[in-house]
Amino acid sequence: MAHLALSLSLIFSLWLLIRDSRRRVGVSLAVWVPILLLLILGSRRPAQWITGGIVTVTEMGNDASSSPLDASVFLVIISASVLITTLRGMRWQRIFAANPILLTFYFYFLLSVLWSGDPSGSIKRLIKDFGLIFVAGVIFSERSPLEAMRAVYFRCAAVLLPLSIVFIKYFPDYGRAYTITGGMMFTGVTTQKNSLGEIVLLFTLFLVWDCIESRQSRSLSKWLFGIWDRLILLAIGLRLLQLSQSKTAMLCVGIGVFLVWRNGWLVTKPINRLIHIAALALPFLVFFSQEFSTVIAPIVEAMGRNMTFTGRTDIWNHITLNTVNPLIGAGFWNFWGGPGGYAISQAMLTVVPNAHCGYVDIYLDGGILGIALLFAVLIGYGQTIISKMQAGADEHRYLRVRFSVLIVLIIYNLSESTFARIGPIWFTALLMLVNFPGYIKGAISAGRPGTQKALRPKVDFAFHSLGTG
Repeated sequence: MAHLALSLSLIFSLWLLIRDSRRRVGVSLAVWVPILLLLILGSRRPAQWITGGIVTVTEMGNDASSSPLDASVFLVIISASVLITTLRGMRWQRIFAANPILLTFYFYFLLSVLWSGDPSGSIKRLIKDFGLIFVAGVIFSERSPLEAMRAVYFRCAAVLLPLSIVFIKYFPDYGRAYTITGGMMFTGVTTQKNSLGEIVLLFTLFLVWDCIESRQSRSLSKWLFGIWDRLILLAIGLRLLQLSQSKTAMLCVGIGVFLVWRNGWLVTKPINRLIHIAALALPFLVFFSQEFSTVIAPIVEAMGRNMTFTGRTDIWNHITLNTVNPLIGAGFWNFWGGPGGYAISQAMLTVVPNAHCGYVDIYLDGGILGIALLFAVLIGYGQTIISKMQAGADEHRYLRVRFSVLIVLIIYNLSESTFARIGPIWFTALLMLVNFPGYIKGAISAGRPGTQKALRPKVDFAFHSLGTG
């Protein structure tokens, strides 16, 4: 029965992939490069697929073993992305010039290698992290970047969501895992329940966006008939969200879908600024939760947690101004593999893989300067997006999706760590936040399914000779 279920799941996924390839005729084969990356980030590393078995947390984040296979796959993906975008004439110098805040953020952590206890490990992780921008560039180099974005996330959802259901029910060695305390959790194709919630969160946002884009002027019945495949995947995602019990992902799904779906005065600049300011204030309220307990408690309870953030504050309490250099931190991705991380694990009598908070981990990586640059990124890109948004003018909701991803990123990192950590949310954040000037121009008026109108400067699109779909 298990193998029959697996076969049916794969056949169903293949059918959805073929159907989507025929539907999006303007999307080239090059998008399978970012699709491959997201399939890996959204499930498990290639080496883990080969070894299989139940995954338990036995190593700190910086000590997680790396295999030559994993390194080779990432190298091939990033190299292929650089090659494709180069052949397509993408002007990287112009793109980097349009993103000075993000470049400063990465440059600072490049400098942090100088005081990192593991400089080679820090620089390897930094190169891989920065390489995600080139993978995002493949999507923006498509003739219809917005259609390509939705294609990438739909096709990944078509594979990973049905497979997660099958794994949980029929392949427990893959679909279930154990917590540090020995409890069972449902993980699907991922290695941790919160990772399962993370991919469901992202796929839900993009599937909802895709459904809205498909409405056009169709009647309700024709619209629902045309999006049945996306509705099925949304239903599967909601079931997986329920099974994973990832409270942070549940909260972020509600917030993210609302921000994508809203219309009218809810999209005006004052409302967007208010939402942005409120989100940015949350990290400060969390870390001064005792002083603002009446304000923060309802939010924490909405996330399904108590005022200790389900034990996360036990980790945070071990981090003081003496834990690392408060100004510059311990170096990029270095703390949890160094003496400070080991000391905390020994004090708590358990393995602590990370701080379970993106803001704390960035502080550990780069100190107060790192946190300041992080907030510069969150504020700067937020203001850029808000300045371009107008009620009723963003017909294809691209700016609304960008804004939604930014707000979700800010909130999600209150209890999980994804800032500058190679994973689905950080890749999506780079995809949606990085400015690609000239490559999205015209997409608002020419981004409907099946469009083949060029949305970038006319160049020799060598890679398109491979065909479409």
